[in-house]
Amino acid sequence: METSEKTVVVGDLHCKEELVLPRVDAAVTELGAGRVVLCGDYVDEWLSNALTVRDSLDRLGRWVRERRARGLGVDLVLGNHDVQYLLRESGPGTHAALYDEVAEALLGLGVRAAVTVGPWLVTHAGVTRAWANDCLDLPEGANAGEVAGQLNALLDHGVKISLRMLATAGPGRCGYELPGPLWADQSELVCDALPGLDQIVGHTPVRSIDLRKLPVEDDAGAACRLAFCDTMSLRRDLTPVGDGSMLLVEGRSARAVSSEELGLKPWGPAVFAWAKAYVRPFLDGAPR
Repeated sequence: METSEKTVVVGDLHCKEELVLPRVDAAVTELGAGRVVLCGDYVDEWLSNALTVRDSLDRLGRWVRERRARGLGVDLVLGNHDVQYLLRESGPGTHAALYDEVAEALLGLGVRAAVTVGPWLVTHAGVTRAWANDCLDLPEGANAGEVAGQLNALLDHGVKISLRMLATAGPGRCGYELPGPLWADQSELVCDALPGLDQIVGHTPVRSIDLRKLPVEDDAGAACRLAFCDTMSLRRDLTPVGDGSMLLVEGRSARAVSSEELGLKPWGPAVFAWAKAYVRPFLDGAPR
């Protein structure tokens, strides 16, 4: 069911909870939002180690529980980095010693494979037509809720074969399978988005919130809108790729919200200050 409630959608966190969550609080207050959706990848930043991952997850857990207790809706979407801990398998940046801790923490917070915001489907990387045709059993013209239901059923099934279906990677991310909803690259989603379904994703770093409307190019279905929100990811040297903007969804509409609009320190200087305070002091023994 569609609602006019304002929802703030936030891109990949990657162990930057100390930096990002106060900015989310500012967005909720300034915009009068009643809900926050986090797009996944809560762990595994460049130079992270067991200490920084544990600290980030602890901050995330306390923030989510406190905000929910105050009446704010908070939804967590599963990312490709996160699912490796549920699988207990190594992936890019995975800290194998923390398999159980990370999996328990995220499942305890109610992480989902997909959620809906009005007519929009929110996943970490997006649902392509090819993957949906192969892995889901959707009625013609399926809406976001129906797609989310089947994605969450795969997660809730809890066995490795179901989790791996969500986490297949295509050529855009150096894989050999169909691009799945935790791994599809931006280029793969744009070329083969599920027709008629508006989608919000993170995963592929972008310079700023990237909103696109894809036209109908064949007789397979209706046009759709895509919103790419991974504006907070960093390069290996901890410099920002994007501008730290967030997405505001109200009913069917969606727009970017900048740091300037919220009265916040620009993302670049904020990242530098965060890295100096919360990363550099903990680098001894950190994996390179």
